[in-house]
Amino acid sequence: MAAAHAAVDEAVEILRAGRTRRHTRIDKATNDFLTEVDLASETTLKRALAASTPQIGFYGEEGGGASLESGLVWVADPLDGTINYATGSPLCGVMLGLLEDGVPVLGVIDLPFLGVRVDSGTVVDVGAFADGIIGMGDAFHRGGARLDAFLELTATVHRLALRFRCVGAASVLWTWLVSGQIQGMVLAHNNPYDVVAGHAIARAAGAIVTDYAGAPLTLGSSGAMAAVPGIQPELVTLAADLAAAAP
Repeated sequence: MAAAHAAVDEAVEILRAGRTRRHTRIDKATNDFLTEVDLASETTLKRALAASTPQIGFYGEEGGGASLESGLVWVADPLDGTINYATGSPLCGVMLGLLEDGVPVLGVIDLPFLGVRVDSGTVVDVGAFADGIIGMGDAFHRGGARLDAFLELTATVHRLALRFRCVGAASVLWTWLVSGQIQGMVLAHNNPYDVVAGHAIARAAGAIVTDYAGAPLTLGSSGAMAAVPGIQPELVTLAADLAAAAP
């Protein structure tokens, strides 16, 4: 944990130093890009962790790396919410998690422009879906039946929950979940760099972290969601069509 915090400290400084300058947008996928800050942050994380924990592998969003299924592996999102960051929004962060034989065992998430860092937390449970605030991830990179199902679930959540949130950064949703600001979240994917850190923290904080069908989340799951115990069964029921549409 100390090594994770120290590495995230360095990455956060990269984000802060680059915030006010114009960024080079490097095409990554449809409707998505990275910047030189993403790359610099990942390089910094990798270097810092190689020095402090040379026996542990490293996997980053931008450069990939070690196999995730066995041994100890750091999993890093060096700048989560890149488009938010590049357009001046404070809703972005650094996420660093640790896998042991494919299972998340610890995480650190820092939201540098909100002044928040979490490596633990306690969820705030509610007894009914109508009393919960639910966050939904972006689904810009999906298509076909799965996108349709995700959008339908988003509309249903918006209708039935106390409030709905979509902020464009998984780091923010995980942080809010473990800090009690939301009671559930659904991501449009299961990218390890967006999930490992939050999964470890949320599970320890009392959330139930699953795939869309309610089965325990693994690296092989096609999508990720998490909720407090009081509304998790209903969220799974509502996500049935999304579970069926997932490959």
